[in-house]
Amino acid sequence: MFGPEMLVAAAVNQVARKITDVLGVAHGEVKLCCSFSDDLESIKDTLVYLEGLLKKAENNSFGKDRANLRFWLGQIKSLAYDIEDIVDGYYSSKEQYDGSGYAQKGSLLCSLSNPMLSKVSMVYKMKSKRELLQTRQHLPTQYHFISHINSVVNFDQKQTTSYRNNDNQIVGRDQDMEHLMDMLTLINAKELTIISIVGPVGLGKTSLAQLIFNDSRAERFKFRIWVHVSMGNISLEKIGRDVVLQTTQRIEGSMQMQSIKNAVQDILNKHTSLIVLDSLWGKDEEVNDLKQMFLTGRKTESKIIVTTHSSKVAELISTVPPYKLSSLSEDNCSRIFSQRAMTGQTDPLFREYGQEIVRRCEGIPLVATFLGSVVNAQRQRREIWKAAKDEDMWKIEEDFPENKILQLFPSFKIIYYSMPHELRLCFVYCSIFPKGYAIDKKKLIQQWIALEMIESKHGTLPLDVTAEKYIDELKDIYFLQVLERPQTNAEISKSSDEMLCMNNLAHDLARSVSGEDILVILDAENERCNRNYDYRYAQVSASSLQSIDSKAWPSKARSLIFKTSGAELQHVSEVLSVNKYLRVLDLSGCSIKEIPAPVFQLKQLRYLDASTLSITDLPPQISGFHKLQTLDLSETEVTELPAFIGNLKMLNYLNLQGCQKLLRLNNLDLLHELNYLNLSCCPEVRRFPASLENLRKLRFFNLSECSKLPTLPDELLQSFSSFSSIVDLNLSGFEFRMLPDIFGNICSLQFLNLSKCSKLELLPQSFGQLAYLRGLNLSFCSELKLPESFEYLTSLQFLNLSHCRSVEYLPSSLGKLSNLKYLNLSQCIGLKALPKSLSNHKKIQIEVFGCQDCVVQSFLSSGSCQSHQCSQSEEVATRSAISDITQEHANRDKKEGITASDEVDYPRNILKQKLTLDYHMDGQKSDATKFINKPNSNGEIVQVIPGHQFTLSPSHFPSIASSSSAVFASGSSSLSQ
Repeated sequence: MFGPEMLVAAAVNQVARKITDVLGVAHGEVKLCCSFSDDLESIKDTLVYLEGLLKKAENNSFGKDRANLRFWLGQIKSLAYDIEDIVDGYYSSKEQYDGSGYAQKGSLLCSLSNPMLSKVSMVYKMKSKRELLQTRQHLPTQYHFISHINSVVNFDQKQTTSYRNNDNQIVGRDQDMEHLMDMLTLINAKELTIISIVGPVGLGKTSLAQLIFNDSRAERFKFRIWVHVSMGNISLEKIGRDVVLQTTQRIEGSMQMQSIKNAVQDILNKHTSLIVLDSLWGKDEEVNDLKQMFLTGRKTESKIIVTTHSSKVAELISTVPPYKLSSLSEDNCSRIFSQRAMTGQTDPLFREYGQEIVRRCEGIPLVATFLGSVVNAQRQRREIWKAAKDEDMWKIEEDFPENKILQLFPSFKIIYYSMPHELRLCFVYCSIFPKGYAIDKKKLIQQWIALEMIESKHGTLPLDVTAEKYIDELKDIYFLQVLERPQTNAEISKSSDEMLCMNNLAHDLARSVSGEDILVILDAENERCNRNYDYRYAQVSASSLQSIDSKAWPSKARSLIFKTSGAELQHVSEVLSVNKYLRVLDLSGCSIKEIPAPVFQLKQLRYLDASTLSITDLPPQISGFHKLQTLDLSETEVTELPAFIGNLKMLNYLNLQGCQKLLRLNNLDLLHELNYLNLSCCPEVRRFPASLENLRKLRFFNLSECSKLPTLPDELLQSFSSFSSIVDLNLSGFEFRMLPDIFGNICSLQFLNLSKCSKLELLPQSFGQLAYLRGLNLSFCSELKLPESFEYLTSLQFLNLSHCRSVEYLPSSLGKLSNLKYLNLSQCIGLKALPKSLSNHKKIQIEVFGCQDCVVQSFLSSGSCQSHQCSQSEEVATRSAISDITQEHANRDKKEGITASDEVDYPRNILKQKLTLDYHMDGQKSDATKFINKPNSNGEIVQVIPGHQFTLSPSHFPSIASSSSAVFASGSSSLSQ
């Protein structure tokens, strides 16, 4: 059972950090009012003391006998939030008074809203909260549930076992099993083979490993050893002992770690062994140490299978590409559900609800088994079948006795409790978005920052960089997934920021943890909408605004997201007027034509999203948002960025993308904290500030498609050299003939987009100084000549030269770029050959579709083939595959009427059918492979290995969420995995 008490330690940590920051800034001035700072110091010390106790309490709050413990945790969290409200209110009153002139101060002192009286009131409230906190601090001892806090609960009930004679029927994994069995029979000439089976929780990784383990073909291994690794807790000594104990070798109780390691390696070297490490997950260094314990450095036919829900762990532990387990078909899920429910498709309830229940499983066998056990436990009850179709999974699990149904969330709970506490807040917040909702990654990061959920360790990293790491952690365990969006040629020059979606089961987990912290009302009939809770974070729709009394709305929200295209200004204003503590306000998508007046009373506002609103100017009251960090005005009708924008001293994110009527930009150079500035697709902007040299913290700058500006002033370009922190720069669509030499001084630059700079002829020789450049997009630069200084771009991984018609030869220095992974040469019609130096790469993907035949031929006959020692049959197969794909394109082009003059639109037409050649060069004949991406019968791109009868999943390249790199994937579906 989860509940809002599961966030208490993270909430307490957040409030303690805020008090520390406040005390650090305030110095002695707050002592003027009844020793307010003394109360804060005392509260901070209590919260810091409680934090460690609360972490243990969260982990031990399960069970019916621990209701008092859970109630206490909820009390502490609520009290921490109340303290935070008082701190914010106190300083808002102080700022209101201190920021006023003498006349205004006199008026305020005589008014009912006297900020000084408000301050005194808050001082007494704080004293009361301090006393209450100190009382509740001792409740666990007073009421004798401190023993629950100090007890040890083992969430991971699995044990090390051989899994022999397992009778569970496993559905839909025959093909996966055969592929893995083939991998087990291959003999590696180097050393031990470690194969990872990776995928989200519930896909059946352990079941598949069991199937292989118990297969008769696995009997060729003298020892078959199964070790369950307690998730998040990798103990080399325990794993080593478990391995040795399942063999004929003996192990002494006092045996040291090195002796255990030697014993494990002896087993692998002397005996053909199959070891399964089930549910492996842990820190990077622990995984690497475990791998080293097994690697013997000698040839062996022993094999290790690892099951893990972490893609990072799979990459670290494997010696071959990880095997990514896919979802089951709907038919297979139906079989599993029917078996567990003990009913067939002829059952009336199955006919009524079964199809939707099975569809809800989304190919995850664990969910099918869980829902089947639910309806089986309460057979022939219509309301149970309806609940299985509609109810949140966590609610279903909570409503049924544990002994009657298979539990769904134990593994998720382990993962949750292994998260750092600061990550827990961020994860749970994601459930403010409905299931299936496309979440803008950059906006999510800004909301986390505005809500003070991000803590930069020791202040060494910018908050958004830390937030990116959090997102990577959630993606690694499949809690967040990247939404794949088809790209057309028209999108090539636009920002293509990464869009995320929350895994449905992870969403259920987050909602169960959030309890009453998060409110999502999508319609007026929502069962929770009339309950008057003090929600912290809320997302609401138009119908709910119009049908619910504003007095019933939460009044202490920190985040409020409106999805209210049908709402009136009055309804939005009513909700805003009762929420004084908002940090995050998202009005995007509203049908309102002005920013509601109550917004200007939100003194704590850090994040304002007014994108897509029909506003034409910014009210001067916005200049009073002294804490505002994020302002999104994209796709609005604003005509001018007013001069008072310079008053927003804390602003670090400004988005004006798609402001079609924007003419003037004022005082941009005063925004010294700015690290994100997007001015793309603002075609009417005629004049920029003369210099932006004061924006020294700028990390993302997008100027693409400012089409009325053929080029930028030299002085402005020269000021770019002061961008000491810039990571991503997009200058797509300008008519530069050459770039100033100072570009080599932008040392921090990682992604540069110069696509569609159709008059660009030369890159400066100083380009070679961009030592950190990872992605360079030069597509559609039809006049470009490439410099030899490319050889110094040692970090370059992605290079897009597609549609560079004047490029005849590539610099031979490309062969020195050992990190280069992807090279797009599509439609380089003037290209005569590929440099032989490319054969030095161990792995590179090259796209050559639309190039001259001689380029493809030079690829096939280059030194790479000799390096591979490719057989004649492989080369013939490769040529045949190329011919097939080329003919397919030709036939379809003829059918669709595509001609050479359609070259701009052509990439869109061939998006799903293209020619890609990969080098895989590790110097071993047995590993030499040449892949060809080719569409299968379903129109999907698969990798065909010439001379073999099976396919591999598409190559995986890191997803890069930046405007400069977005087009590296244009026309390349294999890069969108």
